[in-house]
Amino acid sequence: MEWINRGKAGGHRLIGDGDLFDILLLGRMLFQNAASVEQLATLLDGYPFDYVAGNHDPYNIVRKIMASYTNITMHRQLRIEENGRRYFLTHGHRWAVDWGFLRLRHIAPRLVETMVNVASGPWYWLCRRVGWLASRPAAGAPAGKELQRINKLIRVIWAGASHHALKQDCCVILGHTHAAGSRQRGISKEAGFLAYMVDDGDLPDDTFVEITGGAVMKLL
Repeated sequence: MEWINRGKAGGHRLIGDGDLFDILLLGRMLFQNAASVEQLATLLDGYPFDYVAGNHDPYNIVRKIMASYTNITMHRQLRIEENGRRYFLTHGHRWAVDWGFLRLRHIAPRLVETMVNVASGPWYWLCRRVGWLASRPAAGAPAGKELQRINKLIRVIWAGASHHALKQDCCVILGHTHAAGSRQRGISKEAGFLAYMVDDGDLPDDTFVEITGGAVMKLL
């Protein structure tokens, strides 16, 4: 993963935003010694790494798998402040359920986070059945090209993230949708346009987010 090598070379803080591992399909016991975990540890080579758990690698499961790697710090969500700006990093699945029409939008994120951690397997099955998961790559798509479209679910997730960002006066950085994108608002002629929601996309998209006085989407 080139973004890790770049971050290490520049001495930057490295943060993963969930779903680096697809644990739910195998279960924790079968995934425990998966080669991908050792590959990440080898690539980091002791370098500090913050990891925000996703819905495919829930916090309660991946925390146990990563317990032996003291340089990897697990988070459910992560709040940081940089150059006077606040950032909220979360995988983003918390906004996949939109109950706004029932005036329950404030409850849905907490419900989703709870179900992912308490009953991850049944919740994953339910989400696939009702369409609360981002679509998979199109059949026959070439490597590195997910061909993800901006569908209704992605718009719902981005709307939830944007609502949170504007309400909490922060920039939300998320993943989950497999689609890179950002939403911005104009501040002033001097400050220009600042992002309040950034979706870091997917590793095959070769995208990552750099926080340097603002959250900026970049390509490898």
